[in-house]
Amino acid sequence: MKESEKIVGQTQLTKEITKIFKIFKASNSEIRPHFILTGPSGSGKSFTIASLCDSLNLPYVEINAAQLTKEGISGNSVSKALTPLSRTGGKPTVCFVDEYDKLFVSGNCNSDLAHESTNGVQNEFLKILESDETAIFGDYGKYINISIKNVLFIFAGAFNGEDDITLDRLRELGLKTEFLGRVGLVFNTQRLTLDDLYLILDTNELLDKYLSLFKEVKLETVKSTIKSKISENFENNTLGARMITTLIHQYFIKGGFKDDNDAKKVTFQTQLTL
Repeated sequence: MKESEKIVGQTQLTKEITKIFKIFKASNSEIRPHFILTGPSGSGKSFTIASLCDSLNLPYVEINAAQLTKEGISGNSVSKALTPLSRTGGKPTVCFVDEYDKLFVSGNCNSDLAHESTNGVQNEFLKILESDETAIFGDYGKYINISIKNVLFIFAGAFNGEDDITLDRLRELGLKTEFLGRVGLVFNTQRLTLDDLYLILDTNELLDKYLSLFKEVKLETVKSTIKSKISENFENNTLGARMITTLIHQYFIKGGFKDDNDAKKVTFQTQLTL
């Protein structure tokens, strides 16, 4: 199965982003429709983009904006995070900036220093979008300039879990008007349905790996048991598809869900009964 065929519950989104990537690649990076990707946690934002890049043979670089600090402040700066771009050989490359919303969504900054740092990171990305080159952290601690004319940037985040966010709403949340002028496309992943979660379980590689170790465990038994847990916790699920990974680990490590009262609860904003 191709990586793109593993994408679940995002049919229309997959078509639209595939078209963007094909235009970007066919134009040899002359056309770069940078965009924002929103959607609930665990709905497959990074997986969708990485899978489409793999299917189209596009180099893919992922960085986590929540871990970035302003240039000059100790930590992982943008110049350090973008270092992998120097190894793509000038090919059209997709740079996926995950958790970009953590830089400005209200409540994510708990100090003046944090606010100054994250605001500085926003400004650095804005400068990058306005430029053909950027400085990255090279060998021996020296900065070097690289061309970024071949890079398509995607800025992703859950944005408080809001559905179908618009440009106006993004501006209300704190994105700069100048930024939205350069990244004016917004796409949204859809919440996964119960059937989507069942399908992800049915084709889950982690489950296959566990079954290869535990030969006595019957495939249909474990699937049936985990699907029952998925159904029970569906309405309170804030993990999205990640809940499946958690349930698979717990099933095999605890020897099945033999005693619900004894099973450890998984906590993530709300509790899931296991």
